[in-house]
Amino acid sequence: MTTRLSFLALTIISGLPLAAQNSGPRQNGPVIGYVYPAGAQAGGEIDVTVGGLALGTTTGVRFSGGVLSATILKHRAPINGKLQNEIREMIQIEREKPAKSGVGSSGGTKKGKGMKFLRDEEILQSIAAKEGISQDVIDSFLEDIAQKRDPKHQQNAQLAERVTLRVKVPAHATTGRHELRLLGLTGLSNPLAFMVGKLPEVTESEPNSSVAAATATAAIPCVLNGQILPGDVDDFTFEARKGMKLTAAVAARDLTPYLADAVPGWFQANLLLLDSKGSEVAFNDSFEHRPDPLLCAAIPADGRYILQVTDSLNRGREDFVYRITLGEIPCLTEQYPLGGKIGTTVPVRVSGWNLRDYQAAIEVGDTPGSQLIPPRPPILGFMQFDAGVDPETVEPDVDAPSAMKKSPGFPCVTNGIIRRPGEIDVYPLRFKAGQKVIAETRARRLGSPLDSMIRVLDPAGALVTSNDDRDDPESGLLTHHADSRVELTVPKDGIYQFAVSDTQSKGSRAHAYRLLITPPRPDFALRVVPSALNGRAGSLVPVTAHVVRRDGFTGEVTLDLVEAPAGYSLIGGKVPAGADSVELTLKIANDAAPGVCPLEVAGSADIGGKTIRHPGRAADDRMQAFFYRHLVPADALLACVTGNGKNAKPGLAMLDRLQPLCAKGVDLSAGSTAIIKFPRPQGAKGELVFSLINPSSGITLTGNLRDGFIELVFAAPPMMKPGPVGNLIVQVSAKTQTTSSPDKPKKTNFVKLGVLPPIPCRIIGSVP
Repeated sequence: MTTRLSFLALTIISGLPLAAQNSGPRQNGPVIGYVYPAGAQAGGEIDVTVGGLALGTTTGVRFSGGVLSATILKHRAPINGKLQNEIREMIQIEREKPAKSGVGSSGGTKKGKGMKFLRDEEILQSIAAKEGISQDVIDSFLEDIAQKRDPKHQQNAQLAERVTLRVKVPAHATTGRHELRLLGLTGLSNPLAFMVGKLPEVTESEPNSSVAAATATAAIPCVLNGQILPGDVDDFTFEARKGMKLTAAVAARDLTPYLADAVPGWFQANLLLLDSKGSEVAFNDSFEHRPDPLLCAAIPADGRYILQVTDSLNRGREDFVYRITLGEIPCLTEQYPLGGKIGTTVPVRVSGWNLRDYQAAIEVGDTPGSQLIPPRPPILGFMQFDAGVDPETVEPDVDAPSAMKKSPGFPCVTNGIIRRPGEIDVYPLRFKAGQKVIAETRARRLGSPLDSMIRVLDPAGALVTSNDDRDDPESGLLTHHADSRVELTVPKDGIYQFAVSDTQSKGSRAHAYRLLITPPRPDFALRVVPSALNGRAGSLVPVTAHVVRRDGFTGEVTLDLVEAPAGYSLIGGKVPAGADSVELTLKIANDAAPGVCPLEVAGSADIGGKTIRHPGRAADDRMQAFFYRHLVPADALLACVTGNGKNAKPGLAMLDRLQPLCAKGVDLSAGSTAIIKFPRPQGAKGELVFSLINPSSGITLTGNLRDGFIELVFAAPPMMKPGPVGNLIVQVSAKTQTTSSPDKPKKTNFVKLGVLPPIPCRIIGSVP
């Protein structure tokens, strides 16, 4: 194998070449796809498997909150084809040696060929001792063989590596969701959920795909842990008494929100409750709008019952992981109202299965927005509570026919419920011609099953405008954005009616909503992707900032780090006016020591003559079902410094020289080209390849090495509109060629080396 890297390559390296994700800016480093079991009881210790990609250099585990800890027990990765063939050849040679007494040359025994593979295992142990092959390699070889013999097994390269951890959960650990990440020589992974609870935990024992082989639970309540593999059915058995009001609440999509290469984009669990005779007692495949099932059933008689878990599409693989809370447990399914004004105390009705209505007094803080509030224990679920700034009214919490409601004034927030199918709540407000008005519902975003519709009628009863669904990029965990929003300029003086209904003509006590009727209030929110930024000391790491614009705000947003360690900075941190995102880079301090560093990003903008500043929320860009993308929030934005930075230090001066050159940017006419040119460093060898990360609007890049200079040629398509494009981030790679033997053709590889400083770009016109 020959690899030639130039001096330039060493100056702009952002880290070792790593596996790339199919998301946002490339998250170099380990990528985890599942955690199993995905939780543990507080005060316990459990062995956990984490599956994913590029896990071979895992050196540690990081949990949010800093209370949980883990040690690494072993790492398993598929062995490459060459080593597999070598081991097979060794086995064949050993088989052909003269057999010992009672053992045939084929590896069989006098008892028949059924012992052949056991004989191979003995041979493997002998080979391992002679050749110095590790037990991990032998185990991987045997597992690969077994999987290939299983007709139901599916190869999933993105889940092929596994790390086994021993997780310790202190008794004082906070119950609920914690984020687990793996830390390796190549960086920090994306986060996945690890749940901590108070109930005893049961993990399935395979095979348990029949009632006769069901995994037995010692007693309920408890939490069941399982994993649906191809063609799998999981059965759990337990004892229950007559009249018991059983709850079986599944967490599956809640653990792994999105799968890139599976339809509908998550593990869709089915729950079936059977009695001891195999007769169906209850079934559930989802709860309201939530994909995860919630089975609630009254037990008809004392005896043994079976809870059966399957996938609705009969799929299965390693990341189809679930947890089921099972027992006679209260479960919150509805609340009213869904919010209140900041600085007030709001009485809230809390209701659900095994849960009598009770009033919770919620003290609303001083910060607008939604929050999760755990109800009094041991109730399953969370209250989602929205804090507003406008005067609020609460419609009576009683069943009443559709009717004209009392005018709440303007601006206002009205809390209501669509209690019955076909119900329409109407709110009249008086406006003057020319007034600008925005009306929106907040329901699905707060956990309500309401699929709202807003219609606005003029004084004559004619429809002015309406809306069913409006996407909200801030709600990265929603796949059906069922809340409504309308904007209008009032055409004439008079009373306008705002009608709220359910698009699916459903209704219940749970179909609560908040209707906000306000003037436009230009503002924005900020998301920063990815949540793990991996690179060496002194390097540049690609970042994407997403701006969610509200109520017509179109201005520029300036990004910066908040109280960052010395030497860390953002380069290219301006989101152009009208743009929804920008590519930029994080500059890691030249002398940064290896390790993990929490960061905070904030964005500032001039809105109405005032400087408005908001924190940036860390997120990961996730694909759902081959197509849809979502910004999934993470607990923290973390920079991980890899290596010791020694290889990068000789090139830091070169990086500093390139930064002002790149900062000048490029001005392009539509249909034209522009060039950035800089001297080829002395001693540079080999072929470098230049490409754009997340190219904007069809702009392309060609890199040339000519007359001692490197030329970056940017081209704009003919139909581009004038205006700022944002930053262009140039990825630098080295072209290498490898061959397994002299008689085979060489294979071309591209090794990612790093990125150049951001290059601002704008379109200044079109070619005459």
